[in-house]
This record gives sequence, structure tokens and C-alpha cells, in this order.
Amino acid sequence: MSWQLYSRKSICIVIAFILIYFIVFRRRSTRFYLTEAEIDKYFQQKSFNMTYPRRIPRIIHQTWRTHDVPRKWNHTVQSVRVFNANDFEYHIWTDEDINRYVRHVQPAYYEKIFLNYPLDIQRIDAFRYIVLYYIGGIYIDMDNGCRKSFETLIETLESLDSKSQHLAAFPRTSPIGISNGFMISTKGHPLFQMLIAYLPTFAHNYLIDYLTVMLSAGPIFLSIIEFYFDQISTSSSVRILDEIVYSGIYTWHTPGNSWHGKDARMILSVYHSIRLMPTKYLLFFVLFVLVVFFRRRLFSRFQRRRCRSLNI
Repeated sequence: MSWQLYSRKSICIVIAFILIYFIVFRRRSTRFYLTEAEIDKYFQQKSFNMTYPRRIPRIIHQTWRTHDVPRKWNHTVQSVRVFNANDFEYHIWTDEDINRYVRHVQPAYYEKIFLNYPLDIQRIDAFRYIVLYYIGGIYIDMDNGCRKSFETLIETLESLDSKSQHLAAFPRTSPIGISNGFMISTKGHPLFQMLIAYLPTFAHNYLIDYLTVMLSAGPIFLSIIEFYFDQISTSSSVRILDEIVYSGIYTWHTPGNSWHGKDARMILSVYHSIRLMPTKYLLFFVLFVLVVFFRRRLFSRFQRRRCRSLNI
């Protein structure tokens, strides 16, 4: 492969990042948030014995390699189980459980895509969408602790969108869009159907592990699909949890991101250093870094292949 083709590839990657920028920061559709004020309003309505149809299954999903929870997450996992013991079922999915379940409900995707993901976290991310589509409920990462039962959170969602057949909620996150570390959904939500349908389209190697994870099935993938999702035509709703609601009222967070490597830490470090820059300068800086990084990486790969071809 010639150096010209490598250059074209790097340009395509930069263009992809530009598109992601406009998707995240130039959103065209209206976002509906769940705020602390709406939580308070729900409690006032509850005092008048107002009820709404239950649509979100009361089940909490978590994932780990085995049933032996790492010691560092004992406290967070226990808080989730204890605070929700009276209102929710609890299910921890092991790697074996995940493979068995995905093979059962999505056999073609399992054989062609799921088994071929190079990183385990990609399979975990994809499974989150699959289990919430086919079962519904709440998915929460093990590094998230619980402050109180999620029942009032779910009841608030059901009261706000009482006429919607399907409900979903995600926390807003940085640096990109919304998070898949905590998700709420009814069974069969069209957004999760759309997420599953587009998993094969995004299943590519994006040169570094962090981008591969984020774009193939992670938060960037989720943010892009959610951006294009049409709530009106599908008779469904999607709510974004305000930071106070998510991190202040219902959950607390411990150091996690167990899949992060050096590339992820480097990218996040740069992000936190420049996040206060004006938007136009930030975009220019990001594009400059991407062009330099990918050109150097691709040129290095081209040189190695050229050396191998000369040695043959």
C-alpha cells in the first residue's frame, strides 16, 4: 500500500472526527433533560396518590468476568444491591453468561462481529445494549455506587412521559455526549434496536484502542446513534439525566475505566488541559493534533512494511 493511500486514510479519519464534533456540539434535535426540579415535582404529585403505568422492568444488570466481584468494587456493588433490594431484581452477568445470551438472541451478529472484537470491553459495551433491548431495566457499571433506591428515579421518568410506550435515560458525560455506564430502558426500546442494528457498521479498527472502543460500541457510538434517533415517529422518549440527578442524588463514583490504556489516559489528560479553550481554537488544536498524530503513525507503519518488502 502506497504512502498516498495512507494519507487518504488519515484524512478520512480527521473528517470523521469533524463530523463527530458537529454531531456532539451542533445538535439539531431537542434534548429532554431530567432535572432535580422534576424529581421534586414528582414527590409532590406522589403525595396526592397520583399513579402512572409501569413500563420499565425493575431489574438491575451488572457485568464482570466471574461472579467474584473485585474487592475494590465491593462497596459500590453492595450499595446498589442493598438500596434496591426491595424494589428490583439483581443480575450479574459473567463472560460466559454474556456469550451464551448473545449467541442465543443475536446468532448472526455473534458469529460475524461479536466474536471478532479485538477487545473484551467492546463485547461488554455491545452486550449492554442487547440486554436492555431484550429485557430492559437498568444497567450500571460496577464503579458506580448507589445513594438511594432507583425506584423514585424510574417512577419520575414514567410520570414525565406517561403517554410514551418506551422510555430511556442516560447521564450526560464528558468529553463526549452521553454515557453507557448507566442506562435505563423499557424492553424493546426502538433506540436500543437501532443501536444493535448499527453495531456491525461501526465495528472497525480506529488505529488506537481508545478510539476503537469509543467508536465501535462505546459512548461516542451511543452519542451518534442517539443524535439521529427520532423520538416522535417511534412513540418513545429519551431523557438525559442532569449531573445533579445522576451524580448528586442517586449515584457516586469510584475510580474505574479498567479497560483504559496509555492511549486513553493521554487523550483524557490532553482533553482536561484544554477544555476551557474557546471552541474555535479548540477545534483547530484538535484537528492539528489528529493530523500530526495519524500522519506520523501511518508513515511509521508504511516504513515498516517497506522495509519488510525490501528484505524479501
